[in-house]
Amino acid sequence: MRRFFRFLASIPLAYVAVSFYLPLLLMFLVSVSGEKGVSIYFDVLLNENYVRIALYSLYIAALTTLSTLVLSLPAAYYLAFYVPERYKMNILLAFNIPLLINLLLKAYALLNLLSFLGLANTFTGMMVGMVYEYLPLMFLPIYSSFERINRRLLEAAETLGARPREKFFKVVLPLSLPGIISGVTLVSLMAFTEFVIPAMLGGIHGYTLGYLIWDLFLKFRNWEAGSALSFAVTLVAVLVATIYSVKGERVEV
Repeated sequence: MRRFFRFLASIPLAYVAVSFYLPLLLMFLVSVSGEKGVSIYFDVLLNENYVRIALYSLYIAALTTLSTLVLSLPAAYYLAFYVPERYKMNILLAFNIPLLINLLLKAYALLNLLSFLGLANTFTGMMVGMVYEYLPLMFLPIYSSFERINRRLLEAAETLGARPREKFFKVVLPLSLPGIISGVTLVSLMAFTEFVIPAMLGGIHGYTLGYLIWDLFLKFRNWEAGSALSFAVTLVAVLVATIYSVKGERVEV
């Protein structure tokens, strides 16, 4: 029986290995298959234009992360501590419905609205789309952390004379760090390589790292450079995710 369950457990692991790690290995092999070999990575990582685009993408990711964090903290706090239990599920359902809709459909719908407001193909319109897309991914882990906080700790803080602001910053916020770190990590990694929203809503302001990789593969047919850049970005994402998995456990403990 144990062997049977071990076999069942190995199926998703094998699927991940074939669908993620094998293509990653093939991408590395393609990147070094040209005349330049491993030196292609020096050309890609030291290219001033590529570095400038990467920094711009990092700026967009940081702005998206900060915006979603600022919006999510008060909303998640209010929903967790002040909204009656019978209404929470309906609010969460309404908030999560956009996650079930295809990204392209949402981008086209938002494009119509931004065009009506005169914000299409602008940096502001692009950021509206980025925040709209990634707000639920920041909100949900923070709300989950707020929900897990023992309410007796808040009552004890009030008994000791803590004001609402002190209660939030000295009790609630430290206890919700795992959710905040999770949301920040998730949003920043995904926003850093976002392609669809900047391309559709940003106009000339939407040329990000994802767009650059698209061009290297499909426009310039430079598979070596495209694979090298993609592989480097993936390694950075894996490194950040690994650091989060280690540090996150320590914070949660």
